[in-house]
Amino acid sequence: MNLSCRVVRGFSRCNLQCISEMMTIRHRVMLDPFSNLFTQTAQFYPHEQKRFYKPLKASTRSEDTREYVPALGSDPDKFGDLHGLTETFEHVPEDQDDLQSREQDMVADKLRIKEYADLIKKFIKERKLAEAIDVLETRMLKVDNVKPEYYLYNLLIGECGRVGYTKKAFHLYNQMKKRSLHVSAAIYTALFNSCANSPFPQEALKQAAHLYKLMQEKGYQPNKINYHAMIKAFGRCGDLSTAFSLVDKMVDQGLILTDDTFNFLLQACIADKEAGFRHGLMVWRKLMSRHVRPTLYSFNLLLRCTKECGLGDPDVARDLLQPFVVESRLKKTAPSCDIWLELYLSPAKARCYSYGETANRMFQTIQLKFPCVLCRLLLLGGPSGFLQVLKEMWVDPDIKTFTQLLHLIPPTLAAEKGLLEALARSGVVVDIDFFNMLIKKRSMRGDYESGRQVLQLIRAAKLYPDIVTFGVLALGCQTKEEAQALLWDMKEASFRVNDIILGTLLRQATYQSHFGYVLLIMETARREEVTPGPQFMEHLRKFEEKAWEKLKQDDKHRTAEEVKKKDTFRKIFRMFRLRYKQWEEQVKPQTKAEHPWQQFGAKKNRKQQTQTEDL
Repeated sequence: MNLSCRVVRGFSRCNLQCISEMMTIRHRVMLDPFSNLFTQTAQFYPHEQKRFYKPLKASTRSEDTREYVPALGSDPDKFGDLHGLTETFEHVPEDQDDLQSREQDMVADKLRIKEYADLIKKFIKERKLAEAIDVLETRMLKVDNVKPEYYLYNLLIGECGRVGYTKKAFHLYNQMKKRSLHVSAAIYTALFNSCANSPFPQEALKQAAHLYKLMQEKGYQPNKINYHAMIKAFGRCGDLSTAFSLVDKMVDQGLILTDDTFNFLLQACIADKEAGFRHGLMVWRKLMSRHVRPTLYSFNLLLRCTKECGLGDPDVARDLLQPFVVESRLKKTAPSCDIWLELYLSPAKARCYSYGETANRMFQTIQLKFPCVLCRLLLLGGPSGFLQVLKEMWVDPDIKTFTQLLHLIPPTLAAEKGLLEALARSGVVVDIDFFNMLIKKRSMRGDYESGRQVLQLIRAAKLYPDIVTFGVLALGCQTKEEAQALLWDMKEASFRVNDIILGTLLRQATYQSHFGYVLLIMETARREEVTPGPQFMEHLRKFEEKAWEKLKQDDKHRTAEEVKKKDTFRKIFRMFRLRYKQWEEQVKPQTKAEHPWQQFGAKKNRKQQTQTEDL
């Protein structure tokens, strides 16, 4: 009955004569169920047999189907099977309705564009850029075969710009152009941000210059945000001339220069370590002449420029800075800014002049180690004068301001005490980073005991040390016992030692040429399963070379006691080399620095793949 219904359904669109003939076939099947039904059907409907089946050639059938009748009828409880009969026909194609239903199920598994965007934003929020890119390039394009839209590219290029992944940002930009998607102002801003934040400024500068040229060829008119991104990109990559010319174009275009514009120019000045301070002073004078109110961020950038950059050519600096209008905020008996400019530009010549007892005394306090930094700060009025300028402009300093001033003041306890008093008077809430920099400043000048005393200030401020605190304290561990005490304190505070702290301790050990100290750090790295980095291994290599040079020295003019000490040193060094080879095989150090973009690789692990499939 079912077989006849299937046949009738297949021929439902035939004429009435065909239907009557099919009923005749049905009657014959009921009388002889093992007759060659499909062969007879082919005789009546030769034009329909192609729709359901394709009979094999007659030569391929060696036996008649009636020979299977005794075997099928031997079991009265079994109706029968199709053994032997299935070999006669090839695969029957599926109905069109089944194919359409399967395609609908496949479409149902795909996500909407908004759902893809939510998935990408989720990964971006979790700082998983590789997984976010994989959603677009793998799932959408390769798995689901979905055409991406502009918004998805905007999300990914914007995040690539934030982290400085220039290569992928421009790759996605080229994909947008191939798909004929609209490139908006936000895309250009993100591309220039990727150049500004790139770890490879030279290559990024080429990309930024090419993009800027392409924008000019297209006749694209940048807006203020685009200009700011371009100024930041060219400035940070070292092209100050282009950065300043972009500001001129903003003025020609009628755009208003704001504090953000000058802040980006100050960032560009910081990139020029040789003459950035001179450019920064000129930018500051331009800011004041255009009556733009500087913000706290502007003052902090000026301090950073003072700390990291120089004045460049003395002759050029003298001509440019003579009309510089910055009043000295020091006492009346103190030298003015032009005197400090002379001290900075020509210190040898300045000693020949007499600027008064106070000026000469202040000049003598300038240490030879930090003469330039202190003079640059005094050109701004000194610490007290700089803070007074902030007060007059109704700008409240923050802890970053005092941290920057900490790097600029003289390396003396008196200057540091004065800054701490000013910090207490300002009412600024101090953080652990400020105390960490204070410990580092004292340790770098060899005052390790004063560096440890900062821990009392940390407890008085009701703060707790962090991992950076132990890192700067490691600078003062000159002996093996001090290093062991520091490692024990870290363990008690539930901090795990890292490669940077061990590298700092190893540097102190190699400087002291103490084999026991060096072996302690090596054993700690093996026990704590810390992978030594390239800098760590560089310290060991230099220590080994230093020991070899000491052993190669001639013994002709040495005393017997010195020769004996050298023999002992040779034995210890031989034991150290044997242990060093074993240790290197155990810890497997990292010989090459990790590529900055390696963290953004598109490698997909099982966990991320499972999360994608679940969503």
